[in-house]
Amino acid sequence: MEPIALTAPDDLFAEPAAADLEALVDGLEVRLAGQTSELLRMRRNAESSQALLDLHTACTRQRTVAGTARQIAAVASAMTGSEIVVVSVFQAVSQQPLLAVTLGDGVIQEEQIGDLVCEMATQDDMQWLRTENRLRVVSLATASPSTALLIAELHAERVLLTPLFGQGEFVGCIVAKLPNGSAGGDDSAVIDGAGALQAHAGDLIHLALVLDELRRRALHDAVTGLPNLSVYEQRLVRALARRAAAQAGHAEVSAILLQVVQLGRVTEVHGATGVQELLREIANRLAELAPERDLGHLGASHFALIAHGDPGAGVDLARTVLHALEAPFDLSFGSVHVFGYVGVAVASDDEHAGSLLPRAENASRQARELDERLVIV
Repeated sequence: MEPIALTAPDDLFAEPAAADLEALVDGLEVRLAGQTSELLRMRRNAESSQALLDLHTACTRQRTVAGTARQIAAVASAMTGSEIVVVSVFQAVSQQPLLAVTLGDGVIQEEQIGDLVCEMATQDDMQWLRTENRLRVVSLATASPSTALLIAELHAERVLLTPLFGQGEFVGCIVAKLPNGSAGGDDSAVIDGAGALQAHAGDLIHLALVLDELRRRALHDAVTGLPNLSVYEQRLVRALARRAAAQAGHAEVSAILLQVVQLGRVTEVHGATGVQELLREIANRLAELAPERDLGHLGASHFALIAHGDPGAGVDLARTVLHALEAPFDLSFGSVHVFGYVGVAVASDDEHAGSLLPRAENASRQARELDERLVIV
């Protein structure tokens, strides 16, 4: 049997041509670049998701709108890589600015920048910010007058403006300073980061505003906006504790109860809206005499004050209140005169709020029964 001769093709062990080798290398590089790009994208998405999860966790622990805004500013700075971020918050109903939080670089005046952002968002040339749910990179060349002023104060050439909407309501915006230079293509990562944050931040601010309003309604009278009975009692307790600790400005603590008369007549003639307007004006006038922390509307015609200071502070404030009521109230339906009876209870040693306020109420009742404007007990 003849042996079989095996012969290999000529090109089996031949070195590949230079062009083929170059094409092979190029193909590998493209595949590797694509995989690297995909890995970077996945890593960026994972980091963004973790940042948003951390943001939600942090905001659920916040008790204030300002605290929520600070958390959003910190996350916005991390997700956009911006050294200066401003988060403004607007009241959802009135669309008026409420506050602004600035995360700065230590050079800019943060409070001034925050005020500028709030003012910018209210200008007519920024109407889109309050109505359009989209992001914009704005440079000095394309900026409106109000935005140009902000960019100048930031010592920047460009900023990223991100409007925030919660449940369809405009609740604020994020302003992030961008690096100088016309790097339009390099802004994609910054815009992606801000876009991922946008919906979450708007909803979180809206939730914080709702919770803040619920807290306010629970602790304040719905008509006058003054602290209600429970808050007034808590503050009276604190005032008495400061007196017991011999703190300055609390040598004497008094509870003052004002009972306004003639409200029934106003209700008969002008209805519930008329008397509510009058009550608000009375509250405003009292707020000019004492800070809100020392005021309370206990319901109907009863207002309460806390006086603290040197001996005689309670009587002095009570007389000032009576004098303030003498001037007529100019209301939408005309001028109204009212007067009131005041009871003052000066705290004795070791007295607590549970007995001090009832004594003031009894003094006010005695004043009305005796037709005396002021009774001190």
